[in-house]
Amino acid sequence: MIVKSGAPSNTEVISSFVATVTERDLPPEVVDTARLCLADWAAVCVGAHKEPAARTVHAVSRTWSASGSSTMMLGGRSNASVAALCNGTLAHCLDFDDTYVSANTHASAPLWAAALALGEEINATRMALLMAFIAGFEVTARVGYGLGEAVTGRGWHATGAFGRIGSAAACASLLQLNETRVAHSLGAAATQVSGLVGSFGTMSKPFHAGKAAMDGVISAQLAAADFEASTHLLEPGQSLDGALIQDRAATIRPADFSTWELLNNSFKPYAACHLGHAAIDAARELGRTMTNEDRKALHRIDIYVGELAHQVIGGKNGVPTTPLEAKFDLKYCVALAMHGSRLSADDFHDTPDPAGSTVSLARSVHIHPSKECGYTSARIEAEFIDGSVRTGYVSVAKGHPGNPMSWNDMWQKFQALVEPVASARTEEIFEVIRQFGSRGETASPLVGLLSRAMQKQAGRP
Repeated sequence: MIVKSGAPSNTEVISSFVATVTERDLPPEVVDTARLCLADWAAVCVGAHKEPAARTVHAVSRTWSASGSSTMMLGGRSNASVAALCNGTLAHCLDFDDTYVSANTHASAPLWAAALALGEEINATRMALLMAFIAGFEVTARVGYGLGEAVTGRGWHATGAFGRIGSAAACASLLQLNETRVAHSLGAAATQVSGLVGSFGTMSKPFHAGKAAMDGVISAQLAAADFEASTHLLEPGQSLDGALIQDRAATIRPADFSTWELLNNSFKPYAACHLGHAAIDAARELGRTMTNEDRKALHRIDIYVGELAHQVIGGKNGVPTTPLEAKFDLKYCVALAMHGSRLSADDFHDTPDPAGSTVSLARSVHIHPSKECGYTSARIEAEFIDGSVRTGYVSVAKGHPGNPMSWNDMWQKFQALVEPVASARTEEIFEVIRQFGSRGETASPLVGLLSRAMQKQAGRP
């Protein structure tokens, strides 16, 4: 139980928000943004249907013979926790999903996977699912706000940490847990945080998102069955943050739900690590001013990015040997951008060619950390053989608040990822998502639409 004395604890504030979110009047723009997150989630799931990481997790999960009513999007049904694992992994395979920058967390991948899987199991309405997702996102934001760079810089994957807690909050909302039970759900999730930055560029990174979704479902279900966990792990400077950031350079902030952090979410126009998007924007803009002859005359490209971007994706040496590695090699991504690539999922299907023009150009790219640049900004300097220099600067990369993606932008991304699979049904699926929650339907029709499209494309009945 929660022992109350004096002012409410951080856990009490968070738990109260989750337990009462269904009683709130949600601003229309918040609900609309939740739908935008769902559209993005669905698109990257469908686009990843051939990814080996997702297929391996799905194949192994089928051997467990776990029964249930929740759809695994690559085929079959299972219980909610297994479906959440499979679909959460699928959602992060392309590394094309959204990012809450203030926590450096891919929130939608685990949150929607967990909410939709559990929602199918309990036959939740779509509006209940939207509220649950919003609750989970706001909790993710409150626990992770300001910690993302510090956590990532110390080797932890923020999605594996904060996405797990947010998923538990979303599922606790769906199960209509009271404040005390929510607190135990959050505690059960917090004690399972995991995921290492050292796994970036391998199948383990998307697995982190899937496991976060799975553990969120399990944590809420355990709490609903009177499981007792620690209820002090989310207090500032006391446990979770102290374990992840042992030098106490940053701590969890006291929770305040007076604003909607979902409105500060960011979406990806490129299928590569979000830390590199500002540099990609800068390279694409500069590349548009160049002819093929100009590119042949390039001598050196200097990219200035934030310190975290340099640490995680900027210091790669050699040639990426897999498509996954290529997504986390900023030099390679900049070279793609200079050649005019859209950096879509298709650009990361094949292993980079060591003798190709992109790798050749990447060898002339040099990445520098700059205190003048943050998560959303980057500067580029291109020097030519004749000594001339062209420069460019991006203050806010496309997809971030201040330079957001609209529904029209999302349709372009959605269409590119979904149409090769769903064909003529693509627009229908998109409209289902745009209207999600406006009527009383349950989750099943949407998840079923997506799954059937993948099965048909794969030649399965």
